[in-house]
This record gives sequence, structure tokens and C-alpha cells, in this order.
Amino acid sequence: MKTSIHEPARETPLAHECDLCIIGGSCTGVFAAVRAARLGLTVALVEQNVLLGGMATAAQVNEWHSLYNMAGTHQIIGGLTAEILDGLRKRDAVLDLERKHRGPYSLFNSAELTLDLDELIRSHPGIRLFLKASCVAAVRDGNRLDAAIIEDKSGRRAIGARFFIDASGDGDLLRRAGFAAWRNDHLQPVNYQMMVAGLERIIETAGKNFWPQLQDLADKYGYPRENATPWINRFSAQADLRNIYGPRLNHVDASDADALTAALLESRRCHRALHDMIRERFGPAITPLSPAHALGVRETWHADSLYRLSAGELLEGHGFEDAIACGTYPVDVHSPDGTLLRYLDGREDFVHKEGPTTHRRWREASDQTPPCYHIPYRSLVPRDADNLLVAGRLIDADREAFGGIRVMVNMNQTGEAAGVAACLALREGCTPAAVDPSRLRATLCDGGSLLPETQTAGSSTS
Repeated sequence: MKTSIHEPARETPLAHECDLCIIGGSCTGVFAAVRAARLGLTVALVEQNVLLGGMATAAQVNEWHSLYNMAGTHQIIGGLTAEILDGLRKRDAVLDLERKHRGPYSLFNSAELTLDLDELIRSHPGIRLFLKASCVAAVRDGNRLDAAIIEDKSGRRAIGARFFIDASGDGDLLRRAGFAAWRNDHLQPVNYQMMVAGLERIIETAGKNFWPQLQDLADKYGYPRENATPWINRFSAQADLRNIYGPRLNHVDASDADALTAALLESRRCHRALHDMIRERFGPAITPLSPAHALGVRETWHADSLYRLSAGELLEGHGFEDAIACGTYPVDVHSPDGTLLRYLDGREDFVHKEGPTTHRRWREASDQTPPCYHIPYRSLVPRDADNLLVAGRLIDADREAFGGIRVMVNMNQTGEAAGVAACLALREGCTPAAVDPSRLRATLCDGGSLLPETQTAGSSTS
């Protein structure tokens, strides 16, 4: 039995040449492209889906977390994240809310965000977009990349560039080029989202009894009991719409094609089961409308970068001279038993898979709470790469630290930093490792980013 097929050598046509090629058109990749284009670079942006925006749009994860410090007194995240949210608010496409124990957050209309991202790209003529295109290979000369090989409806093509950013989340360019990457032994679970109509009225009537009134039907319809209570988000729209986050599927490597396919099929089966449970208990009012175009993935691969961010540094608010992003979202580690949340102020929550939350502390109460944590630029710089950066989920951080920084408001900032750093590296004729951190920070702030002075452990929120 054959285990492989020989392909003859062939010439690959050059589809485009530019200053910067970005693999991955999530908000992270889009923001990298826009910041680079605003600084004068020509950019190719390659996205495997039909939509820009990644988790926020294709996967319908319609929630961005707080842009403010722990005390809620100062905005610490600006740039394109704030710019996009402001634009969505003008269309009444954002619900600004607050959770009792976790602070403010914004729920947005994913469809409106899709349209805004399209317009953002169209308004920067230096960006050429490749949709429904996957990076399948790389051309490498020593420690430098010369081209990314993509496959799209036109076939196999090459994009030549002077600099590259991998914002694919899975290391599609980084790993195919042969640069080092690693995975945690226990990957965080995946979810799949679906928009439904008619559920809001049911939830308003049932209140906290919504899930308890369904649990006895789980075995009948094959809905997995080992996962948490269904997570249902409100949606910014006039209609009675809710966004259901499907059950967490554990031990899924979404960078593996077969595992990804199996997870998508199982997730949609679980949605059907939940919908049937709701119909049996509450009547036929619920109608599925829009399944997500992508799986909600928390983690796959990480670049082996110049620096690996640790949970201790994160929770202590450790300062870095090359800090290019900051945030306050808690360390958030999902497991088959539930979700562990650790906050900068010493609080700790454990959300059990059955739904109840246990409140406790990982550190004694103190007035020395860091106002935020910081993310170093070095964690975006792959070892031995002379013209490649990573952004988004590929960032180098240990399991707990990554659990905090992986959310979109943080990853968006890494995209902006990578786009600006690419421009500075090309201007100075240096490697990404040699980019001046102070100049990088200053250029980011000139473009609208907010980078508070880095503070070490023991800093007050005042």
C-alpha cells in the first residue's frame, strides 16, 4: 500500500511582490497590515476564510474584554481595537456591559465587524488581499524567507516579500519554513458558535432555571455532560438573537486537519442536540440561523521566541523595556473539570463544569495590585529568523500566562506591534531582534496605541 505520492518538480508563478507578507487575516493580521500600510509599506494579506476577522467574525466569538486598568480609571488599550469599537458604536452595533466579578466587556455584532474590516482594508490601497487562500509552503534561504507559497482558487502561487508576519494562529508559515515551534501537552478546549432566533424570550422567562430545566434531557439527545453549562451571549441587533457557544471539546489539536474536521462535525451535532432539548422543554420557538464559518480555537502552536512570558511575570505586573501591549484579562485556563480564573488583584474563581463558581484567593488582599500586565516584544521574535515575526496565538508564553493574554484585545495589540516592527526593521536594514524597543513603543503610540509606563511588581492601582 502506498504511503505517499511523488509530485514532479514545477515552476510556481509569482502572484505578487511586496514589502510585507502577512499570513492570517484575523483582526491581529488585519491590524498588522493596516499599521504597516499607514507607515508606507506595501502589504499582502493572506486569509484562509471568506471573512476577515478570524475568531471575532468567522468563529462568531463576539466579545472583546476591558480596555481599562484594574481600577477602571484609565484606558490602557487604544489603537485599532478602540478605533474599530468606536466605529461599531456609531452603528449601535456594540453592547457595553459589565460582569459582577470580571469587570467591563463589549459584545459586538460580528457581521458589522466583518463589513468594517473590509472597509478598513479597502481604505488602504497599499494592501492586497488574498481570501480563501492557504499558506502551504515557504521558500527559505538560510535564516531569511524569500516567499510564501499559497494555494487558492487560481492554484499554487508564490508571494515574494522582504519581510513576513505569521498571524495564522497555527504557525502555517513559521512551521513550514522550518523555524522552531512548540505545543503544550494539554491544549485548551475548542468551542463552536451558532446564532439562533427566539431564545432570548425563553431565557428571560426561565432565568437561572434555563439550564437546570434541560439537564435531564442531555443523555436522551447525546449532549455531553462533561462540559460546562451552555454559554449564551447577547447579540447587538434589533431581532431576538442569541449567540450560543457550543460545548467545550477537550483534547482537540485544531492544527490537525482530521481533528479539526471531527471537532466541527461533533460541535454541530451538539448544537442540534441542544436545540432539540430546548424545543422539547420550551416549545418550537427557537430557530437556528447562522452557524460559524470557523471553529473557536484557543490554542495550538507557539513560536520558540527570544523570550517566553511566564505566569508569575504576568500576575505580578512585571515591567519590560520592550513592552508592546498591556491588558487586565485574568489568567484563564480551561480544563475538562472547569475553568480557572486568576486576577491581578489576587482573586481566584473556579467555574465548575456543572456551572457553579467557587470564589477564593491565590494571593492575600493588598493595596499593591498592578494596574495591568505587560507583553514583551521579544515574545513575538522567533529564534534564528532574520525577517519573520509572529503575532496573535503564536506568541511565546507558558500555559498560564497564555491563558491570560490570548484574548483578542491583547492579541490585536501584538498584530499592531508586529506591523510597526516590520516597518522599522526594513527602514533600518536590521533583523527583528535588533529593532530598538524605545523607537518601537514611540511609533506605536504615535499611531494611537496606549502603552503606560511599565511598572514592576508592587505597583499600586492609584
